[in-house]
Amino acid sequence: MSLSRWWREWRFERSYRRSIRADLTRIGKDYEAKFKLLAAGSDFDAAMSAYLKACRLPDLRLETLRSRRIRRKADARGVELPREWWEHDEEHDLWFLTTDGRRQAKHLLTQERVWAVKQWLQVLTPAVALIIGLAGVVIGLLGMWRWP
Repeated sequence: MSLSRWWREWRFERSYRRSIRADLTRIGKDYEAKFKLLAAGSDFDAAMSAYLKACRLPDLRLETLRSRRIRRKADARGVELPREWWEHDEEHDLWFLTTDGRRQAKHLLTQERVWAVKQWLQVLTPAVALIIGLAGVVIGLLGMWRWP
């Protein structure tokens, strides 16, 4: 990812997180006063369902940010994320990974990382062994020349 794209993504995520935080703060202040005034249990249930409905958009936005981050990592490593792992919220027009999709995507990313490390180890192990062997031979030859 180029530096300018990274900068745009970072600024977008920062502003998106700020708006989510502001929404949650506003919702919390609105409903905090409502919860204090409730007398009966049925009133509390109605207020809680309204509170959860109001919190749905910020929660979906957070899920969208998490999904974007996972998708970006998957694209960088060449991992496919099938359409079945994604969920679309029609009301707010947001796409995000389902919990099962997020778990499977993280598993695939981990497998890809492990595979890359194994490949590097297979390439570097003989080279490091050769260097260490040559260093041992040189040290052995230097030791033989010192002793008369």
